Amino acid sequence: MTRNPISPFDDIRKLTAELPAGDLEAEQRLHDKLDNSLGGLKPLGRLGRAVAWLARWQGTDEPSLSKPLVSVFIGAHQVTKFILDADPVEGARARIASLTSGSASVRGIAGAESAFFKVFEMGIEAPAADMRLEPSLSERDCAGAIAYGMEVVAEDCDIIVIGCAGFGTATAAAGISRGLFGGAASYWAGGDGVQAVRHIEAVEMAAATHKNILGDPLEILRCFGGRDIAGMVGAILAARHQKIPVLLDGYAVCAAAAILHALNPQALDHCLASHISVEPAHGALLDRIAKKPLLDFGLGIGDGSGAALTLGVLRAAAAGAKEL
Repeated sequence: MTRNPISPFDDIRKLTAELPAGDLEAEQRLHDKLDNSLGGLKPLGRLGRAVAWLARWQGTDEPSLSKPLVSVFIGAHQVTKFILDADPVEGARARIASLTSGSASVRGIAGAESAFFKVFEMGIEAPAADMRLEPSLSERDCAGAIAYGMEVVAEDCDIIVIGCAGFGTATAAAGISRGLFGGAASYWAGGDGVQAVRHIEAVEMAAATHKNILGDPLEILRCFGGRDIAGMVGAILAARHQKIPVLLDGYAVCAAAAILHALNPQALDHCLASHISVEPAHGALLDRIAKKPLLDFGLGIGDGSGAALTLGVLRAAAAGAKEL
């Protein structure tokens, strides 16, 4: 009898299918407490639901944010040669330098929130292939990047912010969104100027190249995404199995989340959309994964800044709930 070959994605599919539910009783207790306090005036408004969500995944009706982690994933994508006429390796190196020692507000925000800050370099010396012409990653490399991203939970934290500063990742995210949900490339890869035109053209070309794999979310990830997006998929999935709440940041992060949502609609129950960015398609993507953004800062960057700013709001709301 011929046996089916084992796929590197088999373990990922299994992990996505078998997910812990969190502490629903702790969530309900906090809901009840907030609903019955101060004559039912809902003192925390929409933040009450966010604090109850935190209670579910921390397993206590007195949640807190004492050990937050701000994690930023960076990869490189060969498609940037077409869009920006730029070297993806040099571009990714510059972003790493900015985040670690140069100008990066997210680093300061993390410090202000007493959060551990870590940059995950996702194979920038071996950029993802040009998605217009071939799959961005092999199945083995994609599964390996997912596994590497899972290491984010080793940092012993009680909430994880996920941001992305990859070079070319916005185009990869648009390709993933188009692959998962259909529609015009311009809907998912909008913008202005010559770069926007190339951005859209790249997504259109990639969609035509990979039209035969659009029924499988992990194949969509492999063909359109890169190591940074795959790493974020792994981080979100590992956090779920460790029952660690996750704050999603911008468009690229939510594209990674959308892969898991397509595999299992309950896979993002431990995730909160921290904010909505000015990226034109971010709101549409949040709608598709059934996430309502908590705040709107009008930010134009997806490096974790918005989600890191949300830490302070959540921490204050949790402290307020404790006093009721």
